[in-house]
Amino acid sequence: MRVVYNLLLILLSPLIILWARGNRRLREGFTERLGRWAPEKRAALGSISGRCIWLHGVSVGEVKLLFPLIRELRARLKDTPLFITTTTETGHGVLKGLPDEEEVIVSRFPLADLPWAIGRFVALLRPRVFVAAEAEAWPNLLAALGRAGARRVLVNARLYLKGKPAWRLWLYRWLYQGFDTICCQHAEAEAAFARIGVPPERLVVTGNMKTDAGVEPWDIEVAALFKERFSWNNNLVVTAGSTHPGEEELILRAFERVKLEYPEWVLALVPRHPDRGEEVLALAGSMRFTCERLSLHKRPASPLNVLVADEMGVLVSFYQIAEVVVLGGTFNPKIGGHNIVEPASLGKPVIVGPYVDSIAAEVEQLSRSHAVVRARDGDDLTAALVALMGDRGRRQALGKRAQAVFAESVGAVATNAGIIISQLATRPEASSR
Repeated sequence: MRVVYNLLLILLSPLIILWARGNRRLREGFTERLGRWAPEKRAALGSISGRCIWLHGVSVGEVKLLFPLIRELRARLKDTPLFITTTTETGHGVLKGLPDEEEVIVSRFPLADLPWAIGRFVALLRPRVFVAAEAEAWPNLLAALGRAGARRVLVNARLYLKGKPAWRLWLYRWLYQGFDTICCQHAEAEAAFARIGVPPERLVVTGNMKTDAGVEPWDIEVAALFKERFSWNNNLVVTAGSTHPGEEELILRAFERVKLEYPEWVLALVPRHPDRGEEVLALAGSMRFTCERLSLHKRPASPLNVLVADEMGVLVSFYQIAEVVVLGGTFNPKIGGHNIVEPASLGKPVIVGPYVDSIAAEVEQLSRSHAVVRARDGDDLTAALVALMGDRGRRQALGKRAQAVFAESVGAVATNAGIIISQLATRPEASSR
């Protein structure tokens, strides 16, 4: 299988490179993605060669997930350098926000598992441990790391097999067999990895690290100051977080229907990819909302109906001021949901759509405690918004139950850090697996 995979990569590599060069999300730092760094950075990487832990988060969500793990490792491993990569430019932007005292080196991830790019990364870094987050698995990288004697760990791992055809199960088995240890979010994920043939001795349930990354609720005064920026002091906010194409229209249509009955409510629409801000604003404008992009915001004389929050790192702030949250990715069958722990841990009532594969365990936990609202479509979403907008007591009760669900399960970050540290003492002979 690996021979066929690499033959296809080699044959397609000119097209992959041309595509990446023409893609505005990948052309930035393009040479880094091929394992060619500026001399100063190459020297810095050489200085940590053979000593470092390499952590990887594909995009914003995974990178933010790794932040508390990075802090835990820094606190417990004073002399072990950390190297952090991400695939997307939005993820790279978040990584650049790491405090200086964390003392990590940041880079883009090698392009498309190309063997020569992978080879340059591994040959220069020679990491002691490689750590990927959630579902990320690249066959050439894992094989090269194994040959170099690095331990390979998948943290906060999740895998959902419901409705997947047999060939997908076979593909998953091939992808994940390269990890030495898989730290699963929950028992359901452990069972899924076991089902595709991962040996039980490589599996451990460590909990969901997102529950450790809970955010402290703002004081009333802080929330009021933030709302004042948008002349929203006398308004109640619905925040639609991490939305995708198709979802914004559904959410805006539902909001349009409830706005007549509840004119004091406003909508903060936070697209998953901030560079879609102009597109989402045009959609809201076509529906005759008073709307504006956050990136262009000048305080208006009268409140906006809809604010398109098209800047990095603002989602949690809009969760802080929300009375109701609509979770993006759950009305798109290709996505299956985004981080539900953040709004739930802030005590916000959360509405999800029908597609929650990526967060199935968390939604099930909340459902058992009657702490989440599920909507099948736009009509259901409209009804859910009406029910919550008209009942402050229900909003508060839902939020408190959601907050309690995740307050009970903390400690996953420390557990995962302990497993990673244990790998430093068990470095194997170079392997070809």
